[in-house]
Amino acid sequence: MQADPADDECWRAALRLLDDGSCERAASRLAPRREAATVPVAQTGARRECVVRVVDRVSAGIVVVYWCDATSCRYGDQLWKVGVAKRRGRCALSGAPIDAGDAVYRPRSARPRPVNAAAMMLASEVERVSPG
Repeated sequence: MQADPADDECWRAALRLLDDGSCERAASRLAPRREAATVPVAQTGARRECVVRVVDRVSAGIVVVYWCDATSCRYGDQLWKVGVAKRRGRCALSGAPIDAGDAVYRPRSARPRPVNAAAMMLASEVERVSPG
C-alpha cells in the first residue's frame, strides 16, 4: 500500500509548525542559558539538576522564568515575584546560598500549587541576567 503524497506533505507541514513554535527554542533565543547548581530534593536528600532561565521581565518585581527539571516538572513561562526569603536556601539560578531576609524571586502562587513552589532565586542574580 502506497501512502498518499498529500498526507505526507500535511505531516511535514505539521512537524514544521510544531518545531517553529517550540518554547525551548524561543526561550534560548530570548535569554542567555543559565543552568542552576544542583537543587536539593526535600524528601530524599538527593540532588538533581534543573535548567533555569530568566526569559522576560514583566515589571520591576515580576519576571518570566523557564524551569525544567526532568524528574518533576517543566514550566515554559512561569511568573516569579520578588519578595523576602523567610528561610535559608539555595539560589536556583546560581547555586549561591540564600539567607533569611535576602531579596529573592519565587514562583507566583497559583492553584494547583506549582511543583517548584519552594524554589528561590536571589534578586541580585535575576537582575544580573534578566533581559531588558
